Amino acid sequence: MWLFVSGMKNSEKVKDSIIDSAIWLFDRYGYEKTSVDEIARRAHRAKTSVYYYFDGKLSIFKAVLQREFSLVRKGLQEVRAKYSEDIQSQLIAYLTTRMALLHSAKVYIQYMNSPYIYGNNEISEVVDASRADFDRWETEYFMYLCAEGHRMGSLTDAVNPEAFSKLLSVLLKGIEIQFFHSGDYDAMRSTYETMVELLISNNINDVRISPIK
Repeated sequence: MWLFVSGMKNSEKVKDSIIDSAIWLFDRYGYEKTSVDEIARRAHRAKTSVYYYFDGKLSIFKAVLQREFSLVRKGLQEVRAKYSEDIQSQLIAYLTTRMALLHSAKVYIQYMNSPYIYGNNEISEVVDASRADFDRWETEYFMYLCAEGHRMGSLTDAVNPEAFSKLLSVLLKGIEIQFFHSGDYDAMRSTYETMVELLISNNINDVRISPIK
């Protein structure tokens, strides 16, 4: 049993080293200019070892995006847990932390600023699938917030949870484009954080909600 667990840990360590290597290379040189040979060399692994865990470069790219979005979700879950009893503080922290976490997803941002974003190709399909998983997760959260707003009386029944979630998602994606392409992240961040706090503080009462289960 010990040998099995040890083998599993070593396997994950090798796989993680390959993903770490790919993140470094994709971020600096882009997907097209990075080869499996370079990924293996930087990870200090044999090329055959890379192909043992991944079908090829596209498969590695998919694993990289899954890692990045997993870290984004983890960070946002921590925010939700920290402010689980205060809907106003939770939403402010969520929206501001969200942009910072997405900005730290280096390979995803690198893709968003590359020619691959235009048109349908194998790379855009992988990115779209990874993003869709995150969007579904976030949509459920926004619907939860709306439902809690109804329950606590901070939102009227005229605010439909599904519509609320879709509208908020569309607005945030539009703002993301400005973050990714503005070339001045710090200015965008400070302005965005100030606007979020002003808008939410002026429109949501300090409502106590039950912790997320």
